[in-house]
Amino acid sequence: MEDYIDITKLRYVLYARKSSTDETRQVRSIPDQIADCNSYIVDRLGINVIETLQETKSAKKPGIRPKFRQMLKDIKDNKYDAIVAWHPDRLARNMLEGGEIIDMVDQGIIKDLKFVTQQFSKDANGKMLLGMSFVLSKQYSDKLSQDVTRGQRRSFSEGKSHVPKFGYISDENGLYKPDDKNFYLISQAWTMRSKGLSVNQINNYLNSNGLIKLTKKGRKIKITIQKLSRMFKDPFNYGILIHGKTGQKIDLRLVYDFEPVTTEEMYNKVQQLSYRRIKPNSPHKIAFYPLKLMIKCSFCGGNMYVGPSKNKYLYARCDNDPCSRGKKSIRMMNIFSFIYDFLEKGLNFTEDEYNYYLKKTKGLSENKKERLLAEIHSKQSVLRSVGSELKSVALGITKLEQNSIAWRINESKIQELSSQKQELENSIKKIKDKVNISSEDHLTLEEFLNLSKNAATIVKSANAVIKDQICRLIFLNLTVDEEKVLSYQLKEPFLTLFKRRRLSSSRDGET
Repeated sequence: MEDYIDITKLRYVLYARKSSTDETRQVRSIPDQIADCNSYIVDRLGINVIETLQETKSAKKPGIRPKFRQMLKDIKDNKYDAIVAWHPDRLARNMLEGGEIIDMVDQGIIKDLKFVTQQFSKDANGKMLLGMSFVLSKQYSDKLSQDVTRGQRRSFSEGKSHVPKFGYISDENGLYKPDDKNFYLISQAWTMRSKGLSVNQINNYLNSNGLIKLTKKGRKIKITIQKLSRMFKDPFNYGILIHGKTGQKIDLRLVYDFEPVTTEEMYNKVQQLSYRRIKPNSPHKIAFYPLKLMIKCSFCGGNMYVGPSKNKYLYARCDNDPCSRGKKSIRMMNIFSFIYDFLEKGLNFTEDEYNYYLKKTKGLSENKKERLLAEIHSKQSVLRSVGSELKSVALGITKLEQNSIAWRINESKIQELSSQKQELENSIKKIKDKVNISSEDHLTLEEFLNLSKNAATIVKSANAVIKDQICRLIFLNLTVDEEKVLSYQLKEPFLTLFKRRRLSSSRDGET
């Protein structure tokens, strides 16, 4: 028989949780959970809740909820005796933590559990029903995840994707169709690139002709040099679509009447031209100067050169022609003074903002993975070409007289191609390694809060390399006049977080 417990003498902790990525949207919000717990449990039974904990984390995987872990530790340390929650699935949707709770009930460490949605008792039947609740919660979560993944794979196998592409729009069935003028402009861009024109020249051409792409929400996105460089590596343009999450590839030309913006032959030619253009001639050590290609001139809009002057002070200098600025350079010390001040006043993000950051970066990481897979495809195209050329030269040299001029030229060519082949293979392996860890490619809570709290101190005291790395995590660029920073652009997720913070401040009546 169950031992009698006077619940009015127990110290309860109220735990409310709703993941920002919760699959079950009908789960009540955290304020509603707390209100229900107070109304149907606390007030009705007259129990003593000494603390209320709120958490916006998923319970699908164990060990990722700091407040939940701390709660169980506090129960073991005799701070609380029992737990109040809206439903058992608020405590666990995985068997490891579900089993841990049942074990703590078994040992008498957790003396009672109260739920709004169901009755709990400490006898064998009560613990069996609690275990079944955890099992059903896990099964529901797993099945929903499988159904979503299956649906995504089915849509992808039909040639559908949510990722917008330059030169295309999605029709009513979610399939890619040419976007009239924009399709023509992208086609011209590939032709220009295959003829050796620079990315910068092509970018200017596209922007001057008003190239844009539309997102699902109708937002217009302009082309940039960075986006254009990525596009020239993306095999989608001749018909190969890559799934950013799974790495699956599909040839759209075999699925429906997809119209490629370029040919596979032209794509391969562009990859070879791009690779040979950026291949370094010889390694050499150069001095490191921070914020290169991050400082923009407010007069002409161009990038400023960063380097030392005759007096050995570090300056950012504008040598762009034409540029109307009088004083050509600005001390980097002035720029870093602005950065120090900004970091001291501007960050200080919270755990809630970190959760918002995770939600935003989930999609970003998938896009990054898609770009890496496209880069692999690009380099594999070049590798096939180099391998084919190497084979041809190697077979051809067998017909030549050894040590003749033609033989020595071909021997040198074989060495060069072999070196290129090795470089490409190494590069592909490194990118594949990046793809394998891309799902973890975001700041942990500790890293995020530490950067938020200590960025100014770190940047002030660090050497040039670390100053540069920390600034690049936060800033996209800074625009300066002859004496100071006039404006700046932030990188994600900081851009979104600052916009969100400003909107919140505006609603609260702050300026």
